[in-house]
Amino acid sequence: MALRIEDGGGTGRQVQVTDEFQLKVVSENHELQHHESLTNGEAYQVIGDFAAVNNSTHAVLHLKNDDTTKLLVVSFIRVQLLNVSGGTALPDPGNRFEIGFGRTVSSGGTAVTPVNMNTTSGNTASVTATDNNPTMAGTFTEFDRWYPDSGESMMTFNKQGSLILGQDDTLEVRVVSDHTAGTAYARVTFMMI
Repeated sequence: MALRIEDGGGTGRQVQVTDEFQLKVVSENHELQHHESLTNGEAYQVIGDFAAVNNSTHAVLHLKNDDTTKLLVVSFIRVQLLNVSGGTALPDPGNRFEIGFGRTVSSGGTAVTPVNMNTTSGNTASVTATDNNPTMAGTFTEFDRWYPDSGESMMTFNKQGSLILGQDDTLEVRVVSDHTAGTAYARVTFMMI
């Protein structure tokens, strides 16, 4: 007795068997963020900046996952320091971006809205995003950093979905600078899964 496997849609398509008696399959390989954007409409980007760097530490972008059922999964973080003046020539150990967990917004800052990368999905992220140097509370736990160079280049951190925030967890990108002027910029690409 022969076994016949057909699709369930009534098209009559059947599974093929190779000369080595294996089922013939086709696989597709693409990044997780593409899959989430295409399949579920849950890939987002959010941009934050602070245009008044002034010899201190400034929160450039802060994210808090407000969703009760979904994880905020980060795939990329991008940072850049532009138009600095006064202070030490770059690169310099005292001037850096720090990325970390743990702090919360106590006051101030500006609310920014994450943008869905699948514009037809209609989904919005249940995330509180704040830029423009809000007042922060709590302890900052740093897990990554970057020292800007004099060419004002942009640095991209590829987290490949390994950076995961549960409900009420936070992520902060901040700049530490001894410059008296400049603009710090950060972008986070994330999925709600």
